[in-house]
Amino acid sequence: MQEALLEFFKKTGRPHRLEEILHRFGLEKREAKAHLKALVERGLLEKKGSRYFLANRVQGPLSLHRDGYGFVRLPDGDLFIPPGYTGDAWPGDLVEARVMPPGRDGRPWGVVERVLKRARERLVGTLDFRKGRALLLPDEPNLPELPLAPEGLAGLKRGSRIVVQVHYGKRPYGTFLAYLGEGEAPETETEAVIAKYGLRAEFPEEVLKEAEAIPLEIPEAELRRREDFRGLRVFTIDGVDAKDFDDAIHVERLPRGYRVGVHIADVSHYVKEGSLLDQEAFLRGTSVYLPGRVLPMLPERLSNGVCSLRPGEDRLVLSVLVDLTEDLEVKRVRFREGVIRSVARLTYTEVEAFAEGFGLPEEHAFLAEDLRLLLDLTQRMREKRLEEGALDFSFPEVKVEVEEGVLHLIPQAEPKARSLIEELMLLANRLVAEYLVQKGLPGLFRVHEEPVQDAYEKLRQALARLGYTLPPKLSGHALQKALLASRGRPEEPVVAYLVLRSLRLARYAPENLGHFGLAMEHYLHFTSPIRRYPDLVVHRVLKAALRRTLTPARKARWQEAFPAIAEHASEMERKAEAAERELTKYYMAKWAELHVGERFLGKVTGVANFGAFVTLPNGVEGLVRLEALGPYTYSEEAMALLGPKGRRIRLGDEMEVRIAGANPRLRQVDLLPVEEAPKKTKNRKEKAKEVEMRKVVGPPEEKTRPGRPERLTVHTMYIGEWRPKDAPPEEAPKSRRRKRRR
Repeated sequence: MQEALLEFFKKTGRPHRLEEILHRFGLEKREAKAHLKALVERGLLEKKGSRYFLANRVQGPLSLHRDGYGFVRLPDGDLFIPPGYTGDAWPGDLVEARVMPPGRDGRPWGVVERVLKRARERLVGTLDFRKGRALLLPDEPNLPELPLAPEGLAGLKRGSRIVVQVHYGKRPYGTFLAYLGEGEAPETETEAVIAKYGLRAEFPEEVLKEAEAIPLEIPEAELRRREDFRGLRVFTIDGVDAKDFDDAIHVERLPRGYRVGVHIADVSHYVKEGSLLDQEAFLRGTSVYLPGRVLPMLPERLSNGVCSLRPGEDRLVLSVLVDLTEDLEVKRVRFREGVIRSVARLTYTEVEAFAEGFGLPEEHAFLAEDLRLLLDLTQRMREKRLEEGALDFSFPEVKVEVEEGVLHLIPQAEPKARSLIEELMLLANRLVAEYLVQKGLPGLFRVHEEPVQDAYEKLRQALARLGYTLPPKLSGHALQKALLASRGRPEEPVVAYLVLRSLRLARYAPENLGHFGLAMEHYLHFTSPIRRYPDLVVHRVLKAALRRTLTPARKARWQEAFPAIAEHASEMERKAEAAERELTKYYMAKWAELHVGERFLGKVTGVANFGAFVTLPNGVEGLVRLEALGPYTYSEEAMALLGPKGRRIRLGDEMEVRIAGANPRLRQVDLLPVEEAPKKTKNRKEKAKEVEMRKVVGPPEEKTRPGRPERLTVHTMYIGEWRPKDAPPEEAPKSRRRKRRR
């Protein structure tokens, strides 16, 4: 609704009173004021007296180009900031910019007036010394060299990797925080990534002491208070290398349907609100799974101990029991505090093999019927969800594992087994969200708003060029139809990429705004409280409701606190994903270093005016530069590189490449196209034989056309070094002055 209101103000171009908004959109007064207030707080509208009008200031993160210009990223289109008008902002900073009237190109531009929030408090880089002064050369591109205070630098050599605290002002400078190591060792890069994103590696001593004080045995009184599920065939399914098991499942046949149980570790029983453990879990926000290292949200005594649903051990759970009809309609839902004793720990590999017709290991054979039933139920759940408009992307996933310094790139290929667990977790998450909404309880919802109209319109135009038609009005069904129609075709990755790029990022919010990608009106995260803080918060709300202890004061306190928790959890999730992605690229470049010169058949996963990105079968992505491809030019309209004689390189095309080199420090892999073998040069005897043959079967020997001019073939020649279009122009060398011819 906020986007619709904003679009209305843009179209009319004039101020509006609240009464006009109420009449135009048919909103209640309280609802309209809330939306307008939110737009004012976001800096998109201003209010003077009783009138609202478009603000001439906007707020958003700043992206900077190396040539000095930048863009303020906004939901409805980026605002251009010319060189010299970015103030003292750095890339990623949240800024407020004043919108200026359109220039000669007819487009508005902006001036950064102030920095609202810095993107970095710390910087990671390389130590350098010049003219007796210490400098930090940041790892991140487009950041300035930072002068350093001398304290703490004694004994450090040039080239040391360090972490510094940034002090902003007219002349920013840094103070030494930590030494990471020398060079580009994997351990150094891991520490650099952890420091760069402000992740918490070690637990404070007092937090560990609080965790160690938790008893491993469950008191008998607590067991008697809970519903006992230990007589059911409850089991877990996780990855082969998983250590924390926070979800278990079971299934029962009913006379007219089925009962599915989703049992989630009751972390809230051990992590009390406001405790040191709780404060540390909030700061971390999520567990971070880096290649070769895990930064858990909770200490090991909980994550791999009392909260992990190990087989054969009593564990406290918060359970969702769902009765389904034969047509998979939800007939009854119950939420219970319970106790389970898992009967088995299955892996995705075992379940996938079973789904493909192979048997289970002997010790798990007794679960064959349960698995067969769950595979059927979850497959039908998935089909039903897709029919309702949920978007289904099939991007290949590759897991990076590092064991004793040895790198392994492992494609994740257990679709049926993973889908089984995914569908049951989606079901539990949706039902808990519906319960909180129906009861009017506070919650932390997982929201995914629909794309803004401009982004959808760009998607429509792009897919139309590929032969896919979308309706003028946004439709999840239409997007899903396009994704399904592209399956197995060369343009499949193109369609998936374009649809994904048009969507907004999912985030946490204290209000229920629905989940567009899943086509669900109510959705939240409930099933992973060991590794996600919002899930732990939702557990506390649900338990308070079940115990009838949610007092008005507690409810008001949560409603006041949840917006900040949602924002922090969303931010930490983005940082964790960025850190995992960056370190994965580092290790992939390390792998490429070991395979320089080897050939692979890859797929084109990106095209730009400087070359084509190609992804190898193991997930490693590299760049084939434009100069290595030949006379190709980039066409944004065709989303392809266009070459001579109608050739084109576009997303999804196969390309055989050779690894030319790699730079792990810059996370770059350079590839070269493998050219076809040149034709064998014919010797004199073969040429003479060919001439004799042409006398017999070819055209007459003396057939000439004296009236026609001689035919010439013109070849395009490229002289000098190739440079990207957006590279800064080089100063032309001064030439000697020529004498004027008279």
